[in-house]
Amino acid sequence: MRLLPAIDLIDGKIVRLTEGDFNTEEQYGDPYEKLKEWRGRVLMLHLIDLEGAKAGEPRHLDVVRFAKECGFFVQTGGGIRSVEALDAVMETGADRVLIGTKAFTDPDFLDAALVKYGDRIAVALDAYDGMVAVNGWQEATTLRDIDAANDLVARGVKTILYTDIGSDGKLNGPNLERMRALRAAVSVTLIASGGVTTEADVQALSDAQIDEAVVGKALLSGKVSLDQLIEWEARHA
Repeated sequence: MRLLPAIDLIDGKIVRLTEGDFNTEEQYGDPYEKLKEWRGRVLMLHLIDLEGAKAGEPRHLDVVRFAKECGFFVQTGGGIRSVEALDAVMETGADRVLIGTKAFTDPDFLDAALVKYGDRIAVALDAYDGMVAVNGWQEATTLRDIDAANDLVARGVKTILYTDIGSDGKLNGPNLERMRALRAAVSVTLIASGGVTTEADVQALSDAQIDEAVVGKALLSGKVSLDQLIEWEARHA
């Protein structure tokens, strides 16, 4: 089990939302300072451009570049809905780039991205009550998460980031039922996001054979320290 500290960005600031609602925005300071604080202490980083996701184009490429300069393994996404945007994000040196909305609305785009960038491409599968949501979580679809995951794997996707929108930002633990169902359905790298707050959450995800987990609000709000996160990862590696 690998744990990824999360930084979500709007207007150059670190923010957290609850259930993806932009009206619930809470600010947590300057991303450059946070990256300096974390540099050398953790290896992997989950960096999401929420402003870009809403606007439909990346808005924080400079932060991604700085994260790479700091030596992090960077997983990033948000607003990647054109070939030009994808190329621009890849040029920052990001290690793993998340495609969300376009993976479901434009299959040809995802197929081309996989051909060009291979395993550096991951898909962000965001769902509420088991139903896929797109466009920065603002639009619900009639596509079930399990069906979507199976289709992604059939098309060659090797890594899926699953965000349970109903758990995100609430500090109430991950949706273990959905994570277990997804693990039973697919054998690719599976990343859990939403609600991870305690070591018991990490243990439960590890027991469910989830490969990685994103920790966001729990870390930024001080409910969990970075030292604790590092210890949890070591114990559940």
